[in-house]
This record gives sequence, C-alpha cells and structure tokens, in this order.
Amino acid sequence: MTDDIRALAGGFPALSPQDWRPLAEKALRGADFEETLSRTTVDGIDRGPVFFDRPEGAHAVDAAPRDIHLPWGMRQTLVEASPEAANAAALADLMGGVSELELRLDPEGRFGLKANDVDLMDAALKGVDLTLAPVHLDSLGGQGHHAHAFLTLMARRRVDGEQIEGGLGISPVERAARQGVALDDQCFPKAIEIAELAHAAFPNLKVFRADAALAFEAGGSEVQELAMMAASAATYIRLALKAGLGADAAARSVEARLVADTDIHLTIAKLRAARRIFARIAESFGASDQARRLSLHATTAHRMLSARDPWTNLIRNACAGFAAAAGGADAITVRPLTEAIGRPTPFARRVARNLHILLAEESHLGKVTDPAAGSYLHESLADALAQKAWALFQEIEAKGGLASALSSEWFQSEIAKSRRAHLNRYEAGTDQILGVTQYADPDPRAVETDGSWPDDDLPACALAPIRFAAQFEEAAQ
Repeated sequence: MTDDIRALAGGFPALSPQDWRPLAEKALRGADFEETLSRTTVDGIDRGPVFFDRPEGAHAVDAAPRDIHLPWGMRQTLVEASPEAANAAALADLMGGVSELELRLDPEGRFGLKANDVDLMDAALKGVDLTLAPVHLDSLGGQGHHAHAFLTLMARRRVDGEQIEGGLGISPVERAARQGVALDDQCFPKAIEIAELAHAAFPNLKVFRADAALAFEAGGSEVQELAMMAASAATYIRLALKAGLGADAAARSVEARLVADTDIHLTIAKLRAARRIFARIAESFGASDQARRLSLHATTAHRMLSARDPWTNLIRNACAGFAAAAGGADAITVRPLTEAIGRPTPFARRVARNLHILLAEESHLGKVTDPAAGSYLHESLADALAQKAWALFQEIEAKGGLASALSSEWFQSEIAKSRRAHLNRYEAGTDQILGVTQYADPDPRAVETDGSWPDDDLPACALAPIRFAAQFEEAAQ
C-alpha cells in the first residue's frame, strides 16, 4: 500500500476541454453552452465553467501555518458611543471568544465611540489586557489625535518585557476619500511622525492600514479593490521608509483590509491574489522573504446586507466568513446582522462572534494552511485577478499614486462604472439578492437594535459605502 495518493490516478489519462465539452453539451439537451454555463466577473474575468490546468506560478502563495487553537484573529468592532457601553461590550466579546478588538472612533460619538482623550479610551478598555487581546483603531476623524492617545495609553499600561500588538489604522489617503475632502498637506508628515514614535516604542504594532475595503464597499470590483490595496500599501511603505524604518519593518508596519462577500470562490481567489501582489511590492522595496507576507484583515461586506429582512444576513455572513477563512485571512471581522439598521444588541454581537467559533471549531477551517491550493478554479481566478489588478495598480502609479488618483476623482469614476455594472446585473436578474430580489419574505420578522444610526449619514462622497439591496427595498415598500 502506498502513501502517495497520486498513485490512485494511475492508468487514468488526463482529460482535456475537447474531451469534456461534448459530454457537457449532451447533458444540456440542446441548451446553449455559452449562455448556460459560461460566466464572467464585472472585471471581465472568465469564471469557467471548468478549468483543466493551473497558470504557471499561480499556486505560489505564502500561507503561514495556522495556530491550531486560534487559526485567525477573531476581531470584533466596538461601535458603542460611550466608553462605559463600549467597555461592557468589549468584555462580553472577549469572554465570548473574541481574540481582538477594533475601536471605531468618532469624535462626535454618532457612528462610534466618543473617546477623544487617553482617559476616555482607558475607560473603554478597562480590564482589557492589551498584551493578550490586540486592539486596532478605526478612526472616522482625527486619526493622528486618536493614535497619539492610544500610544500614550499603551505606554501607561506597558510592563517591561511585554510585547503589545494591535494597530493604529493610520490611512490618511483613504480617510480623506471617505470623507470627500482634499488630503491635508500635513497628513503625511503627521503619519511619518506617528510611525517613528510607534516603531520606537512598539515595534510589533501595525501603524498603517491599506484600507482597500473602501473601494469595494462603494461598489467597486475585485480588481479595483486589489489595485487600491497595492497602491495604498506602496504609499505607506514609502512613508514608513521616510520615518526611518528598514525595508522589513516598513513592510510589516502595513495591514491590509479587504472585504469578503457571498461570492465564496471569488473572495477566496481575491485574498490569495492579494498576498501575491503585496509580496511583489514588498520585494521591490527590498524586504526579505519573511517580511513579504501580507498581514490580511478581512471583514464581511456591508454592501451585501439587507435592512428589510436582517435575518437573511446570517446566511450572507456565514458565506463571507467561510470565504475569508478559506482564503487565508489573518484576522476576520463578522458584521452584526443588524448593521444596516442600527447599533447591535448583545444578541447580535454574540451571533457575530459565534460564527467564528462555528467556522474554526466545528467546520475546522483552520486545520488546513491553504485549502484552495491545488484548486484549478481558485488558482486560475487568483492569477487573473492578480494580473489585472497589477495592471490597474501600474496605471494608478503612473497618475502619481493613490492620493493623486483619488484627488483627481479618476479612480472614483472608475468605481462608479463598476457600481453601475453590478446594479445592472441585479436589475436584469442576472445576479440575485436573497430575501430581496429573490425569495423575498412578504412579512419579514423584525430584529431588535440598540438604537438606530443617526439620520444624517456619513459625509456624502463618491466613495461612500452603499448597499445594493437599498434601492430594491425602497421599491418594495
């Protein structure tokens, strides 16, 4: 008996498309082959129906072995307005199995935590051991101010010899685009100053966030999201180098945030493509092999959520969470099922964090380092995404980098085209939204929230987050 499973294929010749297609056409019983089976993404990437080989080098993804007990960082976002409420939610999340926290900081407390000084931030994190539970910042305004306050808090709590991880979430380019304002001339010098301070005191801290989720949540395509990640990462590695960090430390100072949605196979391919792209960028800056591995945070999509029937978001989150885990994300955030309508209750937070436990401990997704390796589908899609995203990244760089591409609104106009293409597919019925455009419940059961979001939304801009279901929900009322 052999230990080599490949021996099982002995005597069976490899099949080609010419062998398979006649059989498929016979099974279709006269239906058009291309119309029935062939699909493409919004970016024009071929999705099959079947792949018979892998592109050369497409399977070369640097996926580090996972911790058997904690295969990915289970990161939960705190959106409570007061430090007291945020602290109660943080402690409940940590006791319930979450391993990382993210503070969504809002100077006015409308869409997140109002903690504009170190004492308020300290109150929000009372009882949280920063050496055991990494904390990441997501500031809706005043990134530099919040970063300084957080560094002060970590210094206040630090014990000699202990290493503190987490992230400051510094992303001046994306924040300016999200708020629809011009990039301040002082943003980059401030970011360089923070990088210097953070690296000197806390070398394991992630300083910058390549927040490409912004492009996807505005309706962009997978290629546009990957290209934005690449351009953002290149921008922040350059800033880190200006701050005096070496090439390895500069590459490690960046965490990328991408989005996982219900398209499981495309999400897996996208995350694998992101690693290849970042590794090439880090290499070009002189980073060593060990420093070229991307720190990847995946969050389940906001744009896929339903407000009319929030219970269907449980299915969407399960699909997206599975894709993020199978795609090899280092940290995953599952959005509460109520996010489209209001702040989450303890129940909604518990359901979100329990999905991590189901994926890790019942589905055992963390048992395999790279479950998509060897899949011709995922490797072919990942290669195509990487190739197209790299070409778009080069185009962004030729326009002067991400800041220039956004300030000229060229990149926003490209994303608007993809957003329209997605909506056209939903309107034509080519793509469906479960519970909204397909199998809609005429009398959906209400979900309790901990208060609705403010009526006045975040500042309107070309990269504001959207929900594809919104226009169909309005039409159904």
